[in-house]
Amino acid sequence: MSQNAKVEFPLLNRSIEVPEGTKVSDACAQAGYPLNLVCGGKGTCKKCAVEIEENGQPKIILSCQTTVYDGMKILLKEEEQKAQILTSATLDAIEFEPSLRVIQIPADKLKVSIGENDWDVLKENIGSDIQEPDLEVLQQMSLHYHHKDGIKVVLNNSSILDVLPGDHKKAIYGIAFDIGTTSVVGYLYDMDEQLLVGIESTLNKQTELGGDVISRIDHVIGDINKLPRLQKLVMDSVNEIITGICKEYSINTDDIYFASVSGNSTMQHLFLGLYPEHLGKVPFSSTTHKGVVTKADRVNLKINPRGIVSFLPLLGGFVGADTTAVLLSLPNDGNVRLMIDLGTNGEIAVGRNKKYKVSSTACGPALEGAGIKYGMRGTRGAIERVDVTDDDIEYKVIGNIRPRGICGSGVIDLMAVLYREGVVNKRGALVSPELIEKKKLGARVQLRNNAKVFVVAYASESELGEDIYFSQDDIRQVQLAKGAIYTGCVMLMDSYGIKGEDLFEIVLAGAFGNYIDIFNAQSIGMLPWYKDVAVRSIGNAAGTGSQMHLISKEKQLECIDIEKQAIFVELANDPTFAKQYMRNTYFQNLIED
Repeated sequence: MSQNAKVEFPLLNRSIEVPEGTKVSDACAQAGYPLNLVCGGKGTCKKCAVEIEENGQPKIILSCQTTVYDGMKILLKEEEQKAQILTSATLDAIEFEPSLRVIQIPADKLKVSIGENDWDVLKENIGSDIQEPDLEVLQQMSLHYHHKDGIKVVLNNSSILDVLPGDHKKAIYGIAFDIGTTSVVGYLYDMDEQLLVGIESTLNKQTELGGDVISRIDHVIGDINKLPRLQKLVMDSVNEIITGICKEYSINTDDIYFASVSGNSTMQHLFLGLYPEHLGKVPFSSTTHKGVVTKADRVNLKINPRGIVSFLPLLGGFVGADTTAVLLSLPNDGNVRLMIDLGTNGEIAVGRNKKYKVSSTACGPALEGAGIKYGMRGTRGAIERVDVTDDDIEYKVIGNIRPRGICGSGVIDLMAVLYREGVVNKRGALVSPELIEKKKLGARVQLRNNAKVFVVAYASESELGEDIYFSQDDIRQVQLAKGAIYTGCVMLMDSYGIKGEDLFEIVLAGAFGNYIDIFNAQSIGMLPWYKDVAVRSIGNAAGTGSQMHLISKEKQLECIDIEKQAIFVELANDPTFAKQYMRNTYFQNLIED
């Protein structure tokens, strides 16, 4: 009979018991703190490294390769498990007119004459266009004689969701979600008072099975029985937000009647329990592009069981509902915009007034810190800014502590600095130290395993006690990512029939777009540059669009229009794609004086 081991999380004031032989990564997940297993637990990416206490001393171990033992102390920190939240001001311009509403009907309006029935009387009070009720609603209606203050009817458009006593004092709530591959954000609204109650975020618990969507799809292809597991993990993430935010504001989860949800194509499939195999291979097809509307109890969402769950529509291929939500957040002012949402998979759109051409490009994980030896997410210990001062590297670390690695914004800064200072040439090769004008920079070009690397932080400066460096392979990963982004932008604009100078503006959506230095991104040829065309970050526009979908029935209809009118363009089908892509992997400063 197997023995259990007690595992302690002293910095979280938590301990659990798991069977001996359990991987540390699995123990962390069971404790509610899933780690980012980018490689799917193969031990190759090194991103799941955690610190444990052994014999009174800290020690770094790979959690996916190490088993627990009784009394193990894992030094996880609470702040490392929270995702950063971006907000948007564009919601202020949206009229609060949701499809979810409550109608109060006093008792005297519910009186039934001889030969009449409750349903016909209710239709007279609400409107004859409401849909026929299901049995649960009829059961609630039949109790109205016991309510001296009449009833409150909860509707979504013309559908009755619930019938409550007329003296029901609690507000009705709705919640909007942006489900990302790495993190999940929820926005809770008081639909009566028309206000945002609170925002909460957490890591997507699916990261314990893989850091990117392809690894998660592969899990299901390898074993179809893992689909319910992946669905449960994302639902656990969403439900954690619901219970947490409701506890903080003393709200009953049963008073939430609508959930608006956006996410990429893979998140849509895994959230709804749809088999995702064909998303990951040609022709990259999804089960449906249409928005999916269902009841909360069908997907085990912890809101009112009769509440509505509405997953926004997809736009084709890997262009998911998160892109739909971003486009929903853009103004319909007649101006042509180029929208870029950067991540492992980059989504791009060009257009105006609900009419867009859209595409996706495989940026690779480099811009999110994965695929880079010392890459990491934008959390404590990540180098997020890099510059040159006094002829040497100067960097800024999230949390103002010793660095543990470098995140996406730091990667872009570093590449811009190295290219500008002549440390790398346009082909991305590190040059010989003696050819570098600034000697302190030259001294950072060193050999590791007979290959050149650039040392960003020396061992004496880092939390790891070893040099944090950027290798030639790391540079190549950035080149591939930037080449894909730039090529996707110019080819989609060409397909739309415009030149870059015809754009009103370029907008960057998502966390990465919010934190990168736009000048540096343009100075290495990652983002397009056009004279007099502004580039601005619009924060978590997917979260903004999901909120708009929640609070405005007009935006719900607009969302349908976007899906109907969007034209998906498969860039790889263009015979010039490969040639343009390889040319655009070269570093080039696009900015003209």
